[in-house]
Amino acid sequence: MLGYLLLAVLTVGLHRPTEAQSVPARLELSPCRLADLKSAARCGVLSVPENPARASSRRLAIHIAVVPAKREPSRDPLVPLMGGPGEDAISNAAFYAEQYDVLREHRDLLLIDQRGTGKSSPLHCDLYSAAHPEINLKDVFPAERAARCEATLSRSADLTQYGYANFAQDLEAARKALGYDAFNISAGSYGTRAAQVFMRAYPKSVRTAFLGSVVPIDIAQPLPMAQTAQGALEQLFDACGQDPVCRGAFPNLRSEFAEVERHLTLGLEVSIPNHAGKAALSAGRVTEWMRSLLYRPRSAAVIPWYVQQAYGGNWAPIVAAILEETRQADRELSLGLLFAITCNEDIPFLDEAAITAKTIGTYLGDYRVREQQAACHAWPRSTLPEGYREAVHSSIPTLFVSGDADGGTPLSFMEHTAPGFSASARIVAKGQGHTEWSECVGKLYQRLVETGSARELVGAGCAPIPRPAFKITP
Repeated sequence: MLGYLLLAVLTVGLHRPTEAQSVPARLELSPCRLADLKSAARCGVLSVPENPARASSRRLAIHIAVVPAKREPSRDPLVPLMGGPGEDAISNAAFYAEQYDVLREHRDLLLIDQRGTGKSSPLHCDLYSAAHPEINLKDVFPAERAARCEATLSRSADLTQYGYANFAQDLEAARKALGYDAFNISAGSYGTRAAQVFMRAYPKSVRTAFLGSVVPIDIAQPLPMAQTAQGALEQLFDACGQDPVCRGAFPNLRSEFAEVERHLTLGLEVSIPNHAGKAALSAGRVTEWMRSLLYRPRSAAVIPWYVQQAYGGNWAPIVAAILEETRQADRELSLGLLFAITCNEDIPFLDEAAITAKTIGTYLGDYRVREQQAACHAWPRSTLPEGYREAVHSSIPTLFVSGDADGGTPLSFMEHTAPGFSASARIVAKGQGHTEWSECVGKLYQRLVETGSARELVGAGCAPIPRPAFKITP
């Protein structure tokens, strides 16, 4: 899965559905088969206005799937909220059905493709160019292709209507239409932003919440990414130096990395598979690609090998990996939704002084910030509700879990957000990275849902997970 990526309570009724929205009729589901899911499921479509303030606006078909409980179900389903932004839920039915197998004994698994993803009017962008892959060796978000995507999507969609506030209204409409009492929501990464918005707007509609690798609502992304990635890189260097096998294979990792950076900064041209001639390889694009590998120890374990190859003049593995990552993002994410959300809920809240302070001295620098700013230039602006980016205060039983080897969302994010949740417990998953799951975390989550309380989880923990072996060969 890809990765990207607080003090005052909002006034009562701030995100209350507008008068233009009517209470949905009961939604009838029909039998359906979902990819890789062995058990039967039931699916349906909820029709909602694209613009909740205008009942006459374009209608969106919000696709819903329910994997029924194994026995007589309670009225509080398990509801995963996806990250990205841009990941869909329904295609991951088999994954969640297995992850929550025990809890599904008496609870439905409810999967809702967020507006703009999956089958719910997806906002796809083609940032990868098969004809001109050199573009993707320069920019992670090519501004020209992002602008082209905006122009294409705007012909049929109002791109100002795909933020988390409207998604929260869709979730509440689905809850009512399906006759559920309250949700047990589980969210990871940017999905935790959606969870915070929903919990604030509809506190009575949430029974419990799991927030893994939380993204604070009042910290503008991608500003912290450079410092977070720098810390993860230093952690990687230290881990390699303490591992006899890694240290033996890559005894000069730090100095070789510095030399690779120097070559990239001076300017480097590389060959592209199945293309004539050479193309420039951007230093920023390489460091941003490497940042994504740092999200989890397992993917970070191959970085020393890539560095050694580049140091020896073999850039082909990095070139191939960057192009594949771009193709994968186009396939797996609705990148138009990523822009619709971040261009309105994050990028406008950056300032130059903070960008300089938070990126200077890091290997990533301001590359990711500038790339996202450029891509957002063409995207239409929406108006956020008053107080939208202020802290969420909640008494909903909530379990926070963050890995201490997470190169995407640092532990400080959890420490920043959790104090606003008066009935919460915090777990530091030692040895785990971004949104990683484990048997121990699963058991803690099971206790949260079964008891409806986080109180007994305060002070709980999980045994450290050993760092996976470094990759010495491809």
